[in-house]
Amino acid sequence: MTKLYTPDMAGSGQFATCAHCGKDPTPEGHDGCLGTLPHPVMNACCGHGDERMAYIQFFGSSGIGEPDEWGNNRIAGKDAIKEQQRLRYQEQADKAWPNLHVKVAVD
Repeated sequence: MTKLYTPDMAGSGQFATCAHCGKDPTPEGHDGCLGTLPHPVMNACCGHGDERMAYIQFFGSSGIGEPDEWGNNRIAGKDAIKEQQRLRYQEQADKAWPNLHVKVAVD
């Protein structure tokens, strides 16, 4: 039987199959649906089916979100999910067209 990672476990590094998307974590412990997001992302959580639990924490003051108690910026909820999508699509665009410098926007 597969152990499922549920929303109430969000924020501790994925260690089992996500109950929402069914993906296993990456070897580094990142959420399988997010993979490794680019710098300045420090860590992130997809929320595992509960968008209120989704977040992105950035290294230092990235200019995105609000500073947390450690001085790193953080966004959560719907804003985090939207930015996670934008970052994943941006990474795909950069790989497909490395010389075009395409900037991705997500509505």
